[in-house]
Amino acid sequence: MAFPWIRRDAGTQVGSAQRPRRNRGQRAGREEAPRESSRDSKERLHQRLSWTVGGILILVVVGVLAAGYYEKFYRPPRVWAGKVRGVAFTMGDLVERIRVEQGLLEVGQDPQARVDLSRRPFEYLQGLLQAEILRQEAPRLGITITEDHVDTALRARFYPDVSAGQATDPGQLDREFQNKLQIYLTRTGLSEKDYRGIVEEVLRRQALYFLLGRGIPEDMEQVEVEWIRQEITGPVTAAEVLERLQSEDFAAVARSVGVSGGFADPSGYVGWVPRQAFPEIDRVLFGDEETGLEALDVGETGRPMFATDAIYIVRKLSEAETRPLSDIMRAKVNFELVQEWEKQQLKRGSDEKWLEMKFNSELYDWVADQVAVSASRNQQGRR
Repeated sequence: MAFPWIRRDAGTQVGSAQRPRRNRGQRAGREEAPRESSRDSKERLHQRLSWTVGGILILVVVGVLAAGYYEKFYRPPRVWAGKVRGVAFTMGDLVERIRVEQGLLEVGQDPQARVDLSRRPFEYLQGLLQAEILRQEAPRLGITITEDHVDTALRARFYPDVSAGQATDPGQLDREFQNKLQIYLTRTGLSEKDYRGIVEEVLRRQALYFLLGRGIPEDMEQVEVEWIRQEITGPVTAAEVLERLQSEDFAAVARSVGVSGGFADPSGYVGWVPRQAFPEIDRVLFGDEETGLEALDVGETGRPMFATDAIYIVRKLSEAETRPLSDIMRAKVNFELVQEWEKQQLKRGSDEKWLEMKFNSELYDWVADQVAVSASRNQQGRR
C-alpha cells in the first residue's frame, strides 16, 4: 500500500508556522499582564483611598466628640475660678460649695427650697475667696479655731438634750450624737471632713464678728424712720406705691404692699436707725458730704432707694440724735462691719495682685446647669 509522501521537514514547517502565532499570543499575554496589573493597582489605590478617607472621617467625628466632651465635661470643673496668694479654687470647687448650700438649705428649711442662682454664682465664688482670705488673715487677727472648737460646735448642735435630774448613760448619749450627725451628713450629702471644714469657716467668721463688734460704741447718732420695703421683682412697682402715698396714709400703704425684712413692723415703723446699719440708705437719712446730697427733712418721704435685697421708700420722722443702740441695730451694724471688712479685703487683694478671679457667662451657665442637675437628682432621691 502506498503511503503519501511526507516531507521530513513537514513537522518543522508546521512548528515554524505555529511559532508566530505562539509568539503573538505570548506578546499579547505580556501586554495584557501590565494592563491587569494596572487595573489591580488602581483598585488597590482606590481601596486605600476609601479606607483613608473613611478613617479621616472617623477621626474627625471622634475629634469633635472628644472636643465637645473636653469643653463641656472635662475642662470646666478644672478651670480655676479664683486664687488667694496661690491657693486656687476651681469651677468644680464652686459647684461643690453651691451644692453644699443647697443641701443645707433643703435640710434646714423647705425641701423644695433652691439656691438662688439669680444672685449669680459669682457671689458664691466671692464667699469661697473671702473664707480663704480670713483663714490666711486669722493668725494676724488673733483668731484661732481648733479641732476642739469644732467638736464643741458639733456637740452643741447634735448632742441629745438631757432634762435636769434625768438618769443618763454617757455611752448611749454619744451613740445618739453620732447617729444624729450621720443622718444629717447623709441628708446633706456631705462627708464629715467637709462638714467640719464648713463649721470651722463659720466659727472663724463668728470670731471676726465678735472681734469687730468690740469697736462699736454704746451710743451712736441715729434717726427715727419708717419705710415701705418691696422685693425688687415684686408685683407692685415703686411708682405705684408713690402714687398711692399721694392720697393714702403711709402706714396703710405699708400694711398693704410692704414686705418685712425683719426690721419694721407691719405698718412700716422701724424706729431709731444708726449710721452704718443700712449703708445703702445712709445718705438719705444723714446726707452725703462727698456728693453734696442733703438728708431728708423731718416728715419727708424719699424717692425709691434700690438696695441689693429690696427697694426702700423711706420716711424720716426725726432729726439725728445720739442715742444708745438697740440690740437689733447693734447686731445689724456688726454684720455690716464684717461685710465691709470682707469687701475691703477683696479690693486690697485685687489691688495688690495676690487675689485673682476669673468668671464669664459660659462658665456661669455650666455652673448653673450642674447645680440644677444635682438639685433634680436630690429631689428624685427623696421621693
